[in-house]
Amino acid sequence: MNMELMKTLDKYAYDWLEQMPPNTWVRAFFSEYPKCDILLNNNCEVFNKYILEARELPILSMLQRIKGQLMTRHYNKQKEMLEKWSDSGNVCPKIRKKLLKNAQFANTCYAVPAGKGVFEVQSGDFQYIVDIIGRHCDCRRWDLTGLPYSHAISCLRHERIPTESVVPKCYSVEAFATAYGFNIWPCADKSTWFNVVGAPKVLPPVYEKKVGRPRKSRRKLPHEVQEKEGSKMTRHGVEMHCSHCKESGHNIAGCSLKRVGLTPKQLLKRKATHHKQTMLKTMR
Repeated sequence: MNMELMKTLDKYAYDWLEQMPPNTWVRAFFSEYPKCDILLNNNCEVFNKYILEARELPILSMLQRIKGQLMTRHYNKQKEMLEKWSDSGNVCPKIRKKLLKNAQFANTCYAVPAGKGVFEVQSGDFQYIVDIIGRHCDCRRWDLTGLPYSHAISCLRHERIPTESVVPKCYSVEAFATAYGFNIWPCADKSTWFNVVGAPKVLPPVYEKKVGRPRKSRRKLPHEVQEKEGSKMTRHGVEMHCSHCKESGHNIAGCSLKRVGLTPKQLLKRKATHHKQTMLKTMR
């Protein structure tokens, strides 16, 4: 329904979106393996912002700066886990907040058991089939994120099963502790580096000074540029019309009427007068 509406509003945007594989922008076609339903992957952009200052340094200083940032991050995460997560249970605090929010929506769901872990859940005007053994729901939120939504939580309440017991291990405090469990140790001063490896000397690339101020942000695509009215789309393929004579195929700079100082109304009057004179001559 939304695609048909887009087709009527903007045919070019519809054709551009149709060329892309559905599994890259439609949640209904997402894979259930990664347990992530986010449409955009901003990990590279976040890391790029994280090392923005370090990127301006020479290569050795840049690596040392990034190493120092990661070393501090691992220490802060370990400290945060020991001081703030002591009473959070086996699930990370942010995941616990999401579960509590989903549990509030579960108060409006009515679960009817069908046997073998399968339930029929009524939520408003919609009906869903939930399998708590296979961890599947017709809304696919449980399948994509691994976190039970309100429909599944209502079924888990019916069977007296704790909600946190069905949360995947990747959301557990144990997995978080494993990810930040190792330490990044500091390096000795470079004056103590006596090991000779016999490899060619690493030299920086030849610097070529360019005109203008150097760009720090990447070049964004036309549809990523945000303006007051929203995102800016490319004008590629749009037929050009003249603002003076309203004809297609040229603009006001190449308009022949504009050059001779005529308006479209004056041109029509001239054509009508010429046609009238031609008809009078043929009648004579």
